[in-house]
Amino acid sequence: MGYLEDMLVRNGVIYRAPDGSSFRIEGSLVSNSLVVRDSSGWVTHRIERASNGVDLVVRSTKTGLVETRISASSLF
Repeated sequence: MGYLEDMLVRNGVIYRAPDGSSFRIEGSLVSNSLVVRDSSGWVTHRIERASNGVDLVVRSTKTGLVETRISASSLF
């Protein structure tokens, strides 16, 4: 998850605390996506496939809006 984590930090979706406990990325049991949890354990964002089936989108669980898009070419 290192590169994905770096992309989310650069886009301001997550931040790094010195002790590393500010967030975590994990698989979702409910849907076929990844979720970002804050230090309290609340899901703040979902990472899922974009409509083109290749890219990833980061969607806020609070608003339901896409906050950033990660192109597949930048992942490899």
